[in-house]
Amino acid sequence: MSKELKVMETKQYDDEIDLYELIEILVRHKWNIVLTTILCTLLSLGGALYVRSKTPNYLMKSILIQQDSYGLKGVNKIDTNTILLQDKNVERILEIEPIKAEYLAKIPKEQQNIASERKFLQEIITISKNDKNPEEILIKTEILADENSTSDVINTYIDILREQDNLADVIRKEKALKSESLEKTRLEVENIQNEVLDIFKKDSDLRALKPEEKMNYIASKYPDLNLRKSEQEKYYNTYVNDLVKLDSLNDKVDIIKETTDIYFVKGQSKAKLILAVGIVMGLFLGIMVAFLKEFIDGYKRRYKK
Repeated sequence: MSKELKVMETKQYDDEIDLYELIEILVRHKWNIVLTTILCTLLSLGGALYVRSKTPNYLMKSILIQQDSYGLKGVNKIDTNTILLQDKNVERILEIEPIKAEYLAKIPKEQQNIASERKFLQEIITISKNDKNPEEILIKTEILADENSTSDVINTYIDILREQDNLADVIRKEKALKSESLEKTRLEVENIQNEVLDIFKKDSDLRALKPEEKMNYIASKYPDLNLRKSEQEKYYNTYVNDLVKLDSLNDKVDIIKETTDIYFVKGQSKAKLILAVGIVMGLFLGIMVAFLKEFIDGYKRRYKK
C-alpha cells in the first residue's frame, strides 16, 4: 500500500511545474529573450514613427454667430453647413495655391472635378457647434502644405460666412424706405397744417371761440380733415420710432465675432500605444522562443540517448 502511495506521489511531483526550473530556463535563454524583445521593439518603433508621421495636425479658430432678424424682412440665415455645397465657395477656397497643389497631388487627374474638390475640402475642414452654446462655432482645418495656407483656408471660410450676412444692407435699405416715407408724411402734415391755417383765416366763427375750443370746432366741422391729420401724425410718429430702432441696430451689425485667434493643435496618434504593445509582444515572444528552444534542446538530448 505504501509503495503505491510513493509511486502516486512521485507522479504528482513529476506533473507539478517547478518555478525554479522555469526561471532557470529563462535565465539560460536570456539573450534570446532580449534579442527578440529588441527586434519587436525596433519594428514597433518603426511602425509608431510611421503612424506619427501620418497623423495630421490641425489649426483651429472659434467664432460666435449671434444672428437675429430683428423683425426685418429679407435677412439671410447664416448656415455653416451649406458653405461647401456651393460650387463658387469650393472654387474660391481652392484658389489658395498650396491647397490646390495638395488636391492635384492627391486626386488622380481623371477624377479631378467639382465633386472631388468638394469632398477633398470636406475631409480637411470640420465645422462643429458647442453643445452648451450652439452659437459658438469651431472651425478645424487639417494642416496640409503649411500653416500659412491653412490659416488662409480658415480666414476665407469666415469671409464667406460674413458675405452671407446682409443685415447691414437690409438695415440701410429699410432706413432709406422709412426716411422716404417719413419725408412724404412730413410734407402731408405740413399741407394739412396749412389747410387748418386757411380755415382759421376764412372761418369767422372761430374768432369768437376760446383757443381750446377751436380744435374741437374744426374736428366737428371738418371731420375728413381731422381724420387725415390724425392718420398722418400717427404715421409720422411710427416712422420716427422705426428709424430710431434701426439706428440702435448699428452696434449689432457685426453678427460674426471671432472669439479666438487661430491656434495649433497636435493630432493624437497611436504611436505610444503601438510602441508599448510592441515591447510587450516582444517580451512575450522572447519567453515563448526560450521555452521552444528548451523543448527542442531537450528533444535532441533524448533522441541522442
